[in-house]
Amino acid sequence: MFRELDHYKPDIDKTIAMMEKTYEDALSHSGGNVTIRALPGCDVEHYSRLDLTRYNYRDDIGLYARDLCGLMSESFEKRRAVDDNMIPSVSPVLGIGDYSAFVCGDIEFHKDTSWSKPVLGEIKDFRRLPEIGTSFWYGNFLDICEEILKLSSGAGIPFMKGFFSPLDLAAALRGEAIYTDFYESPEELHELLNYCADATIKFAEDVYALARRYLSGSKYGMWLIDECIYMSEDIACMISPRLYRKFCAPYTQRVIDHFGTGHMHCHSRALYLVKEICSLEKVASLWIATDPNQPRPIDNIGRLVEDSRGVCLAIDCDSFDEIVANMETMKRGNVSICLPVEGVEEAVRVTEEFEKL
Repeated sequence: MFRELDHYKPDIDKTIAMMEKTYEDALSHSGGNVTIRALPGCDVEHYSRLDLTRYNYRDDIGLYARDLCGLMSESFEKRRAVDDNMIPSVSPVLGIGDYSAFVCGDIEFHKDTSWSKPVLGEIKDFRRLPEIGTSFWYGNFLDICEEILKLSSGAGIPFMKGFFSPLDLAAALRGEAIYTDFYESPEELHELLNYCADATIKFAEDVYALARRYLSGSKYGMWLIDECIYMSEDIACMISPRLYRKFCAPYTQRVIDHFGTGHMHCHSRALYLVKEICSLEKVASLWIATDPNQPRPIDNIGRLVEDSRGVCLAIDCDSFDEIVANMETMKRGNVSICLPVEGVEEAVRVTEEFEKL
């Protein structure tokens, strides 16, 4: 189903070396690395072509894994001529429901995403949740990962899995009531966040151990998950910097410390959080998703480079002209700039033009 990694990315050694240098410089708070990710439609079409409602995730996990991996291999094949910073990787695509259902509860699937429902009517109810590792979705998710690894590991394709931060996980379990918990039940919330940090560490360790069984002999199969973790800070985008420092940062830091390096994600509606997240220790990258009708990171790149302290900022832009206009500013830090393009031919062209910069 998959061909060897260097078929899809002929210059994979160069790409990995480039990104390793970027992250090493980011961790030492030095800049100078600007790379490009071209984004043709074939890079994301598997999200719309995969119908998540087609599977029952009990008897047809193998079918799901084959469908997913088939779509991913098609995507890699279509863009193999593009010499950008993209590293082909495989990862479960289940929406966000599995990001919390591994603790408890079920997942509601829609065609192209999923949701989990809050399970904590009262914040103290987390003390009565089942032992981590015993829920249906905990074991089922590992089974899904294993089916994907069976299909991909022989080709040495890197495996990837992201996780909620402790605050994001707490919010998924608690629901909107968490926004009043900051003020009405702060001590219980600290306990819940500590629980969520423990749960995330255990779950990630088990996912990584499974991946290691299949990929330990490959050159780059573990590159995206070895001694690091990818986490979202979405709920943090709805609170103040003060609340972030008090309730979120200590628990996110504990998870990062456990694995070694953090790769983080937040949204442009809360650009003030860039300084907070990048003030954590051992953060190598921060993907800032651009929200509709909110400030664009590229329009605020000078401030963001300063706030990031060298952490690699993954941001997007609308045109190649924006890259040219902001290149010198971006070089003061570390930036991975993503440019949507019409197709593979344009992707090849813009990456060649980028090299000339």
